[in-house]
Amino acid sequence: MMEQESWNKAYLAKFSQNERLYYLIGYLIWPFGLTLEAFRQWEKPWSKNAFWLFCIFFGFTFVIAEEGGADSDRYARDFIEYAHSGMKLKDLWGLFYVVGSDQTDIVVPLVMFFLSRITDNPAALFVIFALISGYFYSRNTWYVLERVNGKLRGFILLLFITFLLINPIWNINGFRFHLASQIFLFGTLPYLLEGKKKYLIWSGVSVLAHFTFLLPVAILGMFVLLKNRTSIYLIFFIVTAFFREIEMEWFQSNLAFLPKVIFAEISNYMSEGYAEFRADIDEELPWFITYSAMGMRWTIYVIIFSTMYFGRDLLKERSELKTLLSFSLLFYGFVNIASLIPSGDRFATVANTFVIPYFMIFLVTLPRIGESLLIRIISFPLLMLFCAVQLRIGMVFFGIMTLIGNPFTAAFYSDPVPLITQLKNLF
Repeated sequence: MMEQESWNKAYLAKFSQNERLYYLIGYLIWPFGLTLEAFRQWEKPWSKNAFWLFCIFFGFTFVIAEEGGADSDRYARDFIEYAHSGMKLKDLWGLFYVVGSDQTDIVVPLVMFFLSRITDNPAALFVIFALISGYFYSRNTWYVLERVNGKLRGFILLLFITFLLINPIWNINGFRFHLASQIFLFGTLPYLLEGKKKYLIWSGVSVLAHFTFLLPVAILGMFVLLKNRTSIYLIFFIVTAFFREIEMEWFQSNLAFLPKVIFAEISNYMSEGYAEFRADIDEELPWFITYSAMGMRWTIYVIIFSTMYFGRDLLKERSELKTLLSFSLLFYGFVNIASLIPSGDRFATVANTFVIPYFMIFLVTLPRIGESLLIRIISFPLLMLFCAVQLRIGMVFFGIMTLIGNPFTAAFYSDPVPLITQLKNLF
């Protein structure tokens, strides 16, 4: 009997090693295809790492936007400047959180500094960006998959695709804020759903990626102190949803308690010149981007009110769902306020990464809510529009090689033409 058990363990260990070998070979042949297989076999121990590897490959094939003032172009130029400067680590370190310096974030400058000692090729920078961001992206994705037990069918599948596209891997174009969003989610979700307080450290680390995450961290700290106050948070969410205009001076006067360097950076976001700059950008946005954001907001309203009305009993039974809902309501209330200042509406991205998993877990537990005709009529077309628009945006940052290539072909065949351009030329 003992010999049989030993043989079984040896066989399983060998089988596991073979699986790892197969997925590594699969990655070298077709990373995107391996990713599709990873989602199909999401329970396999190699699956999340296969997705992470694809994220790194995405960084390898990332198309650096050279037009329209994209962040990736600025990152590339800054990186070349780092590489050709005589800056030392102590010089860089002395710039952090100093009034008059723009170094209020730590992660990107340090990554640029250390990598620039090795190469001046901006492509290498986006590989590292994708490696770092992809780690948290893959872990967050699989955390949600595990919470719904991989039940991705019908409406839940659409919600899961939506979750993937709220903060997709091509957001390494705007690396700082979106990395901070992934890190904050990585630390906060396990606390809300499982009570794992040690993960709150990661929530705090998000500030090192982007200083504006002082707001989400402060909201989380408030929630930790106040706990579940669902009715109060709901009232707060509704009231702030009807806000229309608050003077910038009100915000500035109420943030004067912050350290001078942080206050100065925030004031830049609230300046009249920046407000006009953002207004000009918003006016130039295609109609489908504007309606996509509006559609997602209406979907969030449907999710919150439908689950609170039809799922009252379930929320009483599932305390972790109630906790996630309560935090989402509190967070969204502050997002409604923050959206009144330039760039403040991007915190809706962070809030959505909590609300969509909440709805997915809710529907797995109580599927009849998702079968409601009203919810489907409203949510389906709006979510489909959102997903289509996000994919359209993503096509600016990857080409056909990302989908059909592998590390070998990508190394020998540089393809800087975005997929959207290739499709336009084709048709």
